Amino acid sequence: MKDKRYIIQYLLIIVAVFTFSFSASGQQSEVRVVKPYTPTLSGAEKIQLLPNLEEEIPFTPPEFTYELYPKRYDSEYRVVPIKAAKMVKPALKRLYKSELTLGFGNYLTPLAELNINQLRSRNGTFGVALKHHSMNGKMKLNDDLKVPAGFSESKLGVYGSRFMKKSVFEYKAGAGYNSYIHYGVDVDEVTEEIPRDSLKETYFLAEAGLSLHSAHADSFHFNHNTALDYYYFTHQFNETEHGARLNFDFSKKLRVLDIGGKVGGAYYGHYPDWDKYIGNHTMVWINPYIAKNEAEWRFTAGFNTYMSFASDSSASDIQPFHFYPKASFEFNVVKEIIVPYMGVDGYLESNNYRKTIDENPYVDPTLSIKPTSHKLIAYLGIKGRITGAFTYNLKGSYSIIDNQYLYVNDTSHVLKNQFSVVYSDITKLNLHGEITVRPSDSWKIFLKANYYSYTLSTMKLADGTTRNLRDDDYAWNMPTFDVSLQARYNMGDKILVTMGIYTIGKRYYEDFSPLTEETLPLAVDANLGLEYRYSKLLSFWARFNNIAAQRYYLYNQYPSFRFRAMIGFTYAL
Repeated sequence: MKDKRYIIQYLLIIVAVFTFSFSASGQQSEVRVVKPYTPTLSGAEKIQLLPNLEEEIPFTPPEFTYELYPKRYDSEYRVVPIKAAKMVKPALKRLYKSELTLGFGNYLTPLAELNINQLRSRNGTFGVALKHHSMNGKMKLNDDLKVPAGFSESKLGVYGSRFMKKSVFEYKAGAGYNSYIHYGVDVDEVTEEIPRDSLKETYFLAEAGLSLHSAHADSFHFNHNTALDYYYFTHQFNETEHGARLNFDFSKKLRVLDIGGKVGGAYYGHYPDWDKYIGNHTMVWINPYIAKNEAEWRFTAGFNTYMSFASDSSASDIQPFHFYPKASFEFNVVKEIIVPYMGVDGYLESNNYRKTIDENPYVDPTLSIKPTSHKLIAYLGIKGRITGAFTYNLKGSYSIIDNQYLYVNDTSHVLKNQFSVVYSDITKLNLHGEITVRPSDSWKIFLKANYYSYTLSTMKLADGTTRNLRDDDYAWNMPTFDVSLQARYNMGDKILVTMGIYTIGKRYYEDFSPLTEETLPLAVDANLGLEYRYSKLLSFWARFNNIAAQRYYLYNQYPSFRFRAMIGFTYAL
């Protein structure tokens, strides 16, 4: 048994040695991989049987009952404050204290203008303005005669305002010195050269004014404007006029109606006693009205009353009292597109000495003109805007006018280069039209035209004498029509172009010779202006007048200058 045990042990040892040697030799052998290992899953037989319940089980569905009990729920409301919106302050355009303009043109034409202004202030404004403009040269009246011509205008003005709580106080003062060459001489009466000073007439003006007007935010307050003006106007300190004017305008919007009116007076004193026909003239007026505004229509009714007094006894034809009815009505056929309107009006026009010289500087310096009574002005028109780029206004009016003055050459002077007046009671028909076109922000075009027709009654001379009308009597120096066309182009606020064509129709003048034609021909004046804004401070400009070099007449014997050009610059300081 013992031997068998030893034999078994020897066999186990031999098997273990053999097994160890075999595994050692296997670790040293080389293994080659032909392709990557791809695992596979062998197919399996699937059960195709689906569950099916063929047995019917009876059941009874339960019944449910719902009951709702209303109950008030008090919600808590809490106000959450909202932050105030921040208003962005718009950028204000920068202002400059002063602006200087200098220019020079042919016919020895200088231009100088200086404006000095206070910058923005909550308390008020203040400014000073100075200007000089003159033209020198000679005017060719015919092939052999040239006479001195031109003008000179200089003025100085101071103005300002003071802002108060509910009103604005304004003031102004100024002076001017102007001279005009009466070059329209009768060529048949001139045999030698005329000195410039012998044709020159000079005028001096000093004026001042005060005003106070309301500044309410709405129209339901009592709005008013009170103005007091005075001026001293003289021709070479010989013929002098003192003019004073006080005017009070007011308006008040009530619940049912609007009320308003004008009350005032004017005084024109001629010192020394150079005025032979009128003397000192005083006017007082009271012009109340009521108005009613609705969304579709507006109605105004009132009257104008004037009292007029002249110190000279020879002015007996000046009526002391004048009454004129005043009414207007307009309504919207199509709101803001088609707006018909109609009305009647009338007023007394004061033809003071200063106004006469401003209108026609070639009159006799000793001329005084009677007041003109516009007894009735009846008008009918239509206005509106089709788009924001097109607006129109068409109107026809019929006027009855007493003491309408007409300029005629004064034959009491040898040269016949000054004007006097004659008077006539006339009726005037006027057809008026205006059209404004703005195709873009850069372009603006404005067309205005008038047609006039006059019917005269008796002719009254300056000394008060009257005569019957002759076949050759007309409304002297009053045009049959006038047309103006203006256009403005702004290229990026860098280049500005302005163009204009002005036309005055045929006019009649009083003839001293049966061989002379009594009409002034059609006058056409084409103008062009160019401006280049180099910067906000500096710009250069050029102006061209009477581009076609037409020889048209301002008045009888007063031809215009031909082509005129001026260049200059404007600088803001």
